[in-house]
Amino acid sequence: MISVSIIISFYERISHLKCCLDSLKSCISDFSEVVIADDGSSEATIKQLEAIIPSYPFKIIHAWQPKNGFRLSAVRNNGIRRSSGSYLIFLDCDFAVLPGTIRSHLKHARRGRFVAGLCKYLPEEPTRLLIEQGATSEKLETLYSSLPERPITREHWKFFRYSLLIRMRLANARKQRCSSHYSIHRCDMESINGYDENFVGWGGEDEDISLRMVKAGYRGYSIIREARTLHLWHPKEMGDKHWREGTNIEYLNRENIPAFCENGLVDIRR
Repeated sequence: MISVSIIISFYERISHLKCCLDSLKSCISDFSEVVIADDGSSEATIKQLEAIIPSYPFKIIHAWQPKNGFRLSAVRNNGIRRSSGSYLIFLDCDFAVLPGTIRSHLKHARRGRFVAGLCKYLPEEPTRLLIEQGATSEKLETLYSSLPERPITREHWKFFRYSLLIRMRLANARKQRCSSHYSIHRCDMESINGYDENFVGWGGEDEDISLRMVKAGYRGYSIIREARTLHLWHPKEMGDKHWREGTNIEYLNRENIPAFCENGLVDIRR
């Protein structure tokens, strides 16, 4: 059986992270460790995190990096470096997974394949109640069932269609995109040198790594309908709204992006 590391991107939202960790209790037999990839949370938040880690029945590694702007690519690479699993599953701290979700990733894991999930968006009031009352499997099942299925089904078939068209060379590789809920073999991630750390500030890193995985010959596989996940509500960040007006979009739109980035897990720049 392969060893599995779940890498959770995190910054300050300790109540959301707790829901995420609570939800993973139902999947405890499906992974080896959780790595909390922390993009510079405050000392007060770190103390709260250190206080709750011992209460969980699975191994948790806190991989912190100093705060120097929004550095999602760098923090995910840091999480990869600190992890030990041969298979990597990526989540954000505002995700809560339902029973069977991690197992779905493992069921469809193949070399040369990245497995894409998605999530249903939980509104503000149910999120508040979930944080207050705790993310039990029963509550997550009820909340997930209460949200519409059509958007998830639509995104599944959209991903499937683009995967097929790209293999037939009938669609641009940039059309294939996985976000912050996907999985891949470590050796495949290392072969493209992980995330491009030239992405600093909001946006572009998900589109970039998806493109580079496709350029490396990896095939995207959708478990969007199968890997049930909730995205907990939180206020929108300003950078999230306006990233397409910033420098990352210029870097993302450059021509001839190679599969292997120079400033990634290993910095090979001269």
